[in-house]
Amino acid sequence: MSKTTGRAPAARSPRTSHEPMQPNAPVTSVVMRGKISHAVRIRAAPVTGHTPLAPGTRTSIQRSHAAPVTGHTPLAPGTRTSIQWLAVFQSERFFREAWPQISQAFASPTDAASDVEWIVGAAALDAGARVLDAPCGFGRHSVEFARRGFPVTGVDFSETELDRARKAATEAGVPVRLVCQDIRDMEFPGEFDLAVNLFSSIGYFSDDEDRLVIDRFWRALKPEGVFVLDTRNRDQLVRSLPPEERKRVNGGTLRIENEFDPATSRWRARWWRIKRASAKSREGAAELIGESEIRLYSAHELSAMLRPERWGHVELYGGLDGTPFSLDAPRLVLVARK
Repeated sequence: MSKTTGRAPAARSPRTSHEPMQPNAPVTSVVMRGKISHAVRIRAAPVTGHTPLAPGTRTSIQRSHAAPVTGHTPLAPGTRTSIQWLAVFQSERFFREAWPQISQAFASPTDAASDVEWIVGAAALDAGARVLDAPCGFGRHSVEFARRGFPVTGVDFSETELDRARKAATEAGVPVRLVCQDIRDMEFPGEFDLAVNLFSSIGYFSDDEDRLVIDRFWRALKPEGVFVLDTRNRDQLVRSLPPEERKRVNGGTLRIENEFDPATSRWRARWWRIKRASAKSREGAAELIGESEIRLYSAHELSAMLRPERWGHVELYGGLDGTPFSLDAPRLVLVARK
């Protein structure tokens, strides 16, 4: 792509399909001190054969001689990453077995292409502008940026999703640099013209850590660089969140039980896989595969986290299509310039 006009494309109708939180799988082949990029609370029974940690226990995992992941940029030798375990925190099974099986069912390449087209126009990107996509998941937005000729770095905690991103980039015939890392540990001082945090990928940590994540993006941008943050609109969700949702995934059915706590602005979901019905039952047995939790922010809360001494201009939208922001918009999109 040569050079954009700098104007955002005309607004399209907002998409209203259900979007889950995006947890990331644990990493085992890099040295870790392990903050989990997308924290998930799981109150399931302990894994058989393992002793659960006591509440408040902090554990560190160090693999000093682990080999780097093929196709990914490894962390520097000696890098440590601490994992703060929640009481009965057993996300590994969910991240390794469940989420990689269902993540692609909640996102479409067509949506990613239109999202990127709007972002490129809104950010007025010049040809060759460098892009940071974090977390990048299985690479749908990273690949679309690369298709348009932008050098892209995708960061994610999940090896499984990064493997899929690498495969998608290979199939598309585009180069994408992939880094296996917790987004709270990103260190890219002044490298990028655009940084994006998409698909409700903030809110899995404490409020202070979410501010830290935003600061990481600020540091990663060049002067005049643009940051795009896309998440759910809290004020719309509290009035529209159904107690239960169902989605067909890989020939099966997922049942998602939702609960919103207005005192903490936290949305909790219990994920069930419904087995095939038998001759004696219209619906098969349900298996709990995990629980997730995200802190949802209102527009004024997120805007306040973008400190005015760091961000020169912040605009609000109701979707990655230029829809004006309102209480009824399903999405909350912030476009900020450093």
